[in-house]
Amino acid sequence: MVALVGSLVLVQWLWGRAWNRQWSFGKSPLVAVLSSICAVMIGLSTLFWFAADRSNTWLEMQRTELVRQFTESGTRNRRIFRTALERIGESTSVAENALELRNERDTLTLAFAAASDVSCPLASKGPLGPGAPCRVRDATTVAEEVVRNIPVLTYPITVSPQNRWVEAAVTAQLDEALSFASTRLRAGTAELRQALGILMIVLITGQLLMVWVAAISDIRVHPKV
Repeated sequence: MVALVGSLVLVQWLWGRAWNRQWSFGKSPLVAVLSSICAVMIGLSTLFWFAADRSNTWLEMQRTELVRQFTESGTRNRRIFRTALERIGESTSVAENALELRNERDTLTLAFAAASDVSCPLASKGPLGPGAPCRVRDATTVAEEVVRNIPVLTYPITVSPQNRWVEAAVTAQLDEALSFASTRLRAGTAELRQALGILMIVLITGQLLMVWVAAISDIRVHPKV
């Protein structure tokens, strides 16, 4: 940042010297101050431009990490497990951390509990924090899709809190949320980059014009120089 601002100021000084070999910022303190302010603003705009450009890439990089955090969360999995157990019935519990799925309806209930649980706290997690656009799918639709894609050949089946159906339902909701956020943010960052680009052009043009006017004015004031 400091190097960029210094380079911009140096370029402006060279630009002024190109029009007036004896000119310097010392002869135009106001121009020196304004040029420095413009250089700082250009430097900040450049940093924001690159940050906006990389935001979508960063969001996509968070996908794997978020899926891992959600699917490997023991607290979340146990909460989903208890919710499914309450809906299916206490009689299906064969152990403290084991649930017996007797039919497809029980599996749907488990997947539905997972999909519903993710939709609630998702907006406050990681890159989907306050202010970030967030959308998840209908929990029933997700549950039906998960059960269809991961069929059970023979019932009953005993599962633990961390199982394929919970992981698939959670992943589906995260994929939807991240895809939606990425689309919305991509449009927003494109507009931001465009605005920053225009701002930088205006600032650079303003710098060049100020220095040119100051250098030419100095020649008029001191015609022998």
